[in-house]
Formats: sequence, structure tokens, C-alpha cells
Amino acid sequence: MQKGFSTIITENGGYADLHLHTKLSDGTLDVEEVLTLSKRKGLRCISITDHDNLDSYNLAAEPAKAIGLEIIPGIEISSVWQGKDIHILGYYCDPTNLALNMELQDFAKQRVTRAKAIIKKLNALGIDITFEKVLSYCKGKVIGRPHIAMSLVAEEYIGSFSEAFTKYLGDGCIAFVEKKGLNPQQTIRLIENAGGIAVLAHPYKSGLSDEFIEQMVEWGVQGMEVYCPAQKGAVGRKYKEMAQRFGLVGTGGSDFHTEGSTYAPNCMKMPYTVVQALRERREKLRAEWY
Repeated sequence: MQKGFSTIITENGGYADLHLHTKLSDGTLDVEEVLTLSKRKGLRCISITDHDNLDSYNLAAEPAKAIGLEIIPGIEISSVWQGKDIHILGYYCDPTNLALNMELQDFAKQRVTRAKAIIKKLNALGIDITFEKVLSYCKGKVIGRPHIAMSLVAEEYIGSFSEAFTKYLGDGCIAFVEKKGLNPQQTIRLIENAGGIAVLAHPYKSGLSDEFIEQMVEWGVQGMEVYCPAQKGAVGRKYKEMAQRFGLVGTGGSDFHTEGSTYAPNCMKMPYTVVQALRERREKLRAEWY
């Protein structure tokens, strides 16, 4: 056991973080760095949920095993509903599923088209950044607004990453370009057909109404994040009660992106029993499907 790494003592004990990002989407650490940090933070189980790609799992499986860290396949897919991004997490998807991988290839192409359209708008505003420069910040197959924000900061057009979104890139801002993609119902089916379980990501952060969440349940979502940095206190209790009412697995995690940020892996102290509940739900669904 390496120095500084904690051990898991009991079968049901320990913590899990099922929402982490790496350089393969919009994080700043590579896969092995996220594994090492997660273990050092005392986690028993994680899921790397990079945006619109499953590449992290194959890279993480063996190194995670070597340090005694359980990892389950994960992905965060950006669906679109009435011009709004609705993020849906998929757990236990088969990384080799052909239909899923074909859709992910299309998502990657759409992201390139959108990034170029945003850059064109920024250029028209007198901001001289190029697609090639933005692409240099993208270490995986998935380019997105965070990479444009990184370029804006590096070129000193803005003072901070968050300012890029409040001034230029956020919904309704002057350089915003609406995303195209599958709707939530199609996304849930895509995850299910790949053998996975669909979980609604950070409902409070996404500004989702209670009525829309109920609609997501009707479409087949099986879980909802209730352990979220933005969902604490009364807000957190509301979503936990809602998950129980709708019979959803209450999952969550740090939504970790960069080392040194406020929300590090395991900041939510989510019990490992959530992973067990997610696994049991998957087994139940598979028995029904097959």
C-alpha cells in the first residue's frame, strides 16, 4: 500500500464518487492522476464520467486495479431539450457497443461544428482566437466550450474561466451557439441499449423543474444525483426526498474537473452503499430486459 493511501476495512464501508472528469473531456488531469488523487482522498469506488466519450475506462481499468480502487464505466452525455443542455450520466455501459460508439462519433463532429461557430462569433467581436489554438487545449476527442474559455483566458481577453461563460459562452450570451443532439428520451434509450443505467445529472445546477424530472422518470431514467456540491442543506434534502418518491437511485459525486478546486474527489462523502444500490438496479433491469 502506497504511503498516504487509505484502506477499506468493511465490506459495506467506504465512499464512492461517481462524477469525475479527466483531460479526455474538460478536466485538467489525466486518467492515472485522477485515479491516484481519488485513492488518496479515501475513495473505494469511482466512475470517470467524461463528456460524450467512454475512453477513460479502458485506460483506467488496470491502473485502478493495481492500487485497489474499484471503477465502473461511466459517461456524461449532453442531451438537448428545447434548446437547453440536459446532462445524463450512463453507468455500466458496454464500451464496445456499436450503436453507442457511432452516436459518440457524431457527437464529436457536432462539437467541432459548434466550436467553430462560437469562434466565428468571437472573431466578429474582435476576439482573435483560432480553432487550432482552441484545439490545442483539447487532449481527447471531445472539444467544448471549456476549451474555448481556456483560450480566452490564455490570450487575456478575460480574467477568469467563469467570466468566459458569464460574458461570452453561457446560455443567451453574445457568442452562445445552441447545441444539437439527441433529446433526453433518446439518450436514455441509447444508454439502456448499451446495457447501462441512465442517471439525471445535477438537477439543481441544470435548473430543472420538478415537472420535468417527473417526465424524465416516465422516459426511463433510473437514478438522479442527490450528492452534489450545489445541492446542500434544504436543497439536497429536497432532491433526496424526490428520488425516494420516484423510486430512483440517489447517486452523486464531486463533478471534479481540476486539482486545487473547491470540490475535490470525495468531497460529498457519498457512501459505498449507493454503488451497491446502482448495481442491484442494473441487475434487476437486465433480468427484465433479457
